[in-house]
Amino acid sequence: MEIVDSVSYLRGKHAFKFGFDFMDVVHDNNNFDQGNGQVTFDTLQNFLLGAPLRGLVQQGQNQVFVRAHWYGAFFQDDWRLTPRVTLNLGLRYEYEGTPTERFNHMGNFNPNVDPATTPGVEQVGPGEPIPRMLRGDHTAFSPRLGVAWDVRGNGKTVIRAGGSILRDAEIVEQLAAGGAGGTPFGANFPSLTPPVNNSGTDLNAHTPNRVTLPASQIKWDLAGPVFPTQSQVINTVTYTGITCAPTGFGGSKLASPCTTQATSRNFLQPGAAEWNVDFQRAITKSLTLDLAYIGNHGFHEASFEDINQPAIGAGWNTPWTAAQLTAFNTANSKNPLPNGIVGLTSSQFCLNTNRCLANTAAEVGPYSSLFPYLSAIDQTGNEFHSNYNALEITVNEHTSHGLSFLGGYTYSHALDQTSSQSLINAPLQIDSHNPQLFYSNGNNDIRHRFTFSATYLIPGIKAPGQMLQGWSVSGLLLMQSGLPWFPQDLTTDILGTGEFKNSIAKSPQTWNYSGPTSAFTSGPHNIPFLTRSAAIASCGAAAQAPYAGNPQLQSLAVSSLTNLGCYMQGGGVLTPPAYGTIGNANRNIFRGPSYKNVDLSVSKDWKLKERLTTQFRVEFFNILNRADFSSTPASANGTTVGLDPEVAQFGCSCTTPDVANPVVGSGGPRHIQFALKLIY
Repeated sequence: MEIVDSVSYLRGKHAFKFGFDFMDVVHDNNNFDQGNGQVTFDTLQNFLLGAPLRGLVQQGQNQVFVRAHWYGAFFQDDWRLTPRVTLNLGLRYEYEGTPTERFNHMGNFNPNVDPATTPGVEQVGPGEPIPRMLRGDHTAFSPRLGVAWDVRGNGKTVIRAGGSILRDAEIVEQLAAGGAGGTPFGANFPSLTPPVNNSGTDLNAHTPNRVTLPASQIKWDLAGPVFPTQSQVINTVTYTGITCAPTGFGGSKLASPCTTQATSRNFLQPGAAEWNVDFQRAITKSLTLDLAYIGNHGFHEASFEDINQPAIGAGWNTPWTAAQLTAFNTANSKNPLPNGIVGLTSSQFCLNTNRCLANTAAEVGPYSSLFPYLSAIDQTGNEFHSNYNALEITVNEHTSHGLSFLGGYTYSHALDQTSSQSLINAPLQIDSHNPQLFYSNGNNDIRHRFTFSATYLIPGIKAPGQMLQGWSVSGLLLMQSGLPWFPQDLTTDILGTGEFKNSIAKSPQTWNYSGPTSAFTSGPHNIPFLTRSAAIASCGAAAQAPYAGNPQLQSLAVSSLTNLGCYMQGGGVLTPPAYGTIGNANRNIFRGPSYKNVDLSVSKDWKLKERLTTQFRVEFFNILNRADFSSTPASANGTTVGLDPEVAQFGCSCTTPDVANPVVGSGGPRHIQFALKLIY
């Protein structure tokens, strides 16, 4: 529900306007995503052997009734300072109220509790340990200033400039998703003193959580059930429902930490500072020219990061112990590790075998010692920012001698850390402790874009049936540079953080690249892939080059290259980084193919009466029948490196942009459609 009202008042050279608005935001959700569970296998061979890698299943009731109240008020003045100069002054204030759930079925992470006695995830709501999800942002003021100057006073040359701060209220779905959809606020916590047992309570039943399960807890056979029941015995006490505990706590084989989402209580309303300068010139009575510069800086943008992410390389810097090896081989009896791994660092182990596994027991985050019953803590905050700058040129010809056209060219550059409209299920950062690392070209960064549309009214000659009258031809030309993309590994724990398998969101892992970035422009074919001995022979030098002077990292680079292979094309080489390091092929380093398209239409009008006209049209989409492939690899698999890369079709823009609309979408084969319209 929204209530909006405003009042206008004219006085002398001023046109005042002020008003307010109120919005009652409703978010009712009943999400059972992953309710049936998901089982992942790392290879086809292990699938046939019945050896899962891990599982994921949602437990608990996830029905919520969330409300929030948003308020806004504004004042503006259009001031005609002189006959040639007009000022536009304005100020707006907004307040985004904190979301609440009807039954207080929301929670949040609280690092300030006594970790020995109190759960680090607490219930949110009036009368609860955390009364409000957010403290509230009371600083959301949005000023605005604009000026228009008629240079000569004849309306032919006008200069406009403006600047403002705009606010973008974060959707309640995003803020409530963590508190109501992925925070185990009513779970059992048996490792606390005294143990917290919420078994059988309404609070526990309405605590949903996606649980990541190791292979040892998955029963992959006909007898089933595939996923374990929610009942387990820990230290002789039976717990039912969501239970968060350190791995194997109290002798329970089912005990495992919970992932949790969270929202920063100091969350601020995202905003953007915008500015522009515009020069408009009337060249003739029908032809105008427009030159404009546009800038935008986004600040306090919503971020999504694991504040409990282990340090980069944590899983590759600690030797395995005999107990860890025994536990691993018990859980993976069909594919055990050799005894030689004990007492060796992972780098030494990788020198002796082509199989490398990070020491997951060492992958602990800054909160792991305080809250060992929690793993990933994925928090919504304000760590992101963005920038956009563009130069725009527009030429507009109004109908003159039967011809009219509109042409425009834009040169722009967009930079950000995420281009998603919603952070729900968005990927995490490569390094959550360094959000700036993911700051790069935006997903929609089109550097060059040119459009030209024209219509020509063909002069008519009187003829029977008006057959030589009322004809017109229209065309549209669109040319733009390719969209960016980058390779990411979501199959292997290269970083040694375990984030590649996070149950809430996965952290992309980048590889190393050398050579011109244009060599990896995606196209209709895969980028060639090399494995094992061929990879060592062709890519070995490129894989070790970034680690010159560090023999240990060079050996880890050779090991990752042996296990994962490499890609080569046109002088470019893409290799996996040394285990425990971040690759230099950062976000959106490569470009997809450019896009060009021509559409044409021919129309014929018959004048039946003074106010009645019939129009017949023939429209040709992609009249040149040019094959344009998607500007980026067609799916997530097309940018994924790692296991089974040939199936992934890495670097292949294998589809055309019209996938979502095969009839009149862009980039498909030539389409012709006919239309008959009655105008009255």
